[in-house]
Amino acid sequence: MVVYKVDSEHVSFRWKESSHKLPVAKFSEAWSGVVLLAEKSEKSIEPGYREHRKTQLLNLAKQTAFLFSCGLILFFAYTYKLLYANAGISLLLLINLAGMYIGWLLLLKQMNVQSQYADKICSLFRQSNCNSVLESEAAKLFGIFSWSEIGFGYFSANVLLLLLSPSLVTSIALINILTLPFTLWSVWYQQVKARQWCTLCLTVVVCLWAIFIINLLFGYIQIPDFYNSMPVLTKQVASLLVYCMMILGVHLLAPKFNTEKTVQSLKQSINSIKSDGDVFAALLKKQPFYETNDNDSIINFGNPDSKLRLTVLTNPYCNPCSKMHKRIEELLKKTNSGISIQYILSSFNEALNSTNKYLIAVCLSEKTGSAMQIFGNWFEKGKALRDEYFKDMCLDMDNPEIEVEFQKHEIWRKKTQLRSTPTVLVNGYQLPEIYKVEDLRYFMDLDL
Repeated sequence: MVVYKVDSEHVSFRWKESSHKLPVAKFSEAWSGVVLLAEKSEKSIEPGYREHRKTQLLNLAKQTAFLFSCGLILFFAYTYKLLYANAGISLLLLINLAGMYIGWLLLLKQMNVQSQYADKICSLFRQSNCNSVLESEAAKLFGIFSWSEIGFGYFSANVLLLLLSPSLVTSIALINILTLPFTLWSVWYQQVKARQWCTLCLTVVVCLWAIFIINLLFGYIQIPDFYNSMPVLTKQVASLLVYCMMILGVHLLAPKFNTEKTVQSLKQSINSIKSDGDVFAALLKKQPFYETNDNDSIINFGNPDSKLRLTVLTNPYCNPCSKMHKRIEELLKKTNSGISIQYILSSFNEALNSTNKYLIAVCLSEKTGSAMQIFGNWFEKGKALRDEYFKDMCLDMDNPEIEVEFQKHEIWRKKTQLRSTPTVLVNGYQLPEIYKVEDLRYFMDLDL
């Protein structure tokens, strides 16, 4: 739980998406004594803040565009369809839009999606707990359709019918009368059975009765003459089909919207297991082992004294190797070059071996600047130029150490029989498939 306020008498905290307050003594009895304290410093920042901020702004722009589009649709629909209508139609549209919003908040609660507005509404009453009511057995009709889905579908159908065919308002009024027994049962169940109030549910009850009162005041409640008018019967059947369509549609789509939440929850569970050092070490040591040491290659980046040493079999002309190199660069940045990275070069055929020798020469030379930067530039734009890329670097290609180093790479590849590139080894063990190189920053101090 998150404790957000402590004074001399009470402890205020959040638990199960709702706020609670307990006397200090009672809280201390239940508290295990374990606490995680977080303090900010001048360097405190959310990891990946800029990327997350961009994503947040993009989502905000999408939501704004969606709401603006909905507003325009409502405006034009009202202008062309309801301009001649009386105030009753406008009031019904307003109440049903409010009901749609409350129904959406109930759906979010049902799908365990965090919503600050839903939480605020649910916490209006002292003895209210929307979750308890929504998770009860009575929260579903026949154990299949949740009342949240039915409510959102019902109000959506009302809005659709009012916008497209206001003349069906009498049909809407009759359907509304059929919903009133549900409101009485809902209030009874919350008071007698659940002994908890769902503020969102009560708001839906208020909306249903408000629609009934408006229908009553404006004379929309009329008994249709089914026997003498086939068009009237057709309209009633069409209205019922719209309600069925909307409720069934919401019922079918709700699980789809919940899939992302479920997947994210599964990812969090898996990541919590993956982040355990003992689990990582156990899985790693079940992988194939290949002997590696510092003498296998002089192409080294990062901290040579690191407990964690990555050996990467890479190919200068391999596109996946190019992407892997960018990921290695990011890994070194995030770990302040705290991990040891060793490259061993491979090639598609002998005709391309000269490029490997040029890259080895880069690492042997002390005048070419950062080898990591040159490798990065090569993978980004040098592949198309081939050996022409190295012409202006004044490399000493007659240096006998180049051939010696090149043969070391060849010997290592023949010894290990590894061919696939890129291949990543961690202290000689092949990196398990469920882990990415980005995950290795969490195991820098692990003794393997």
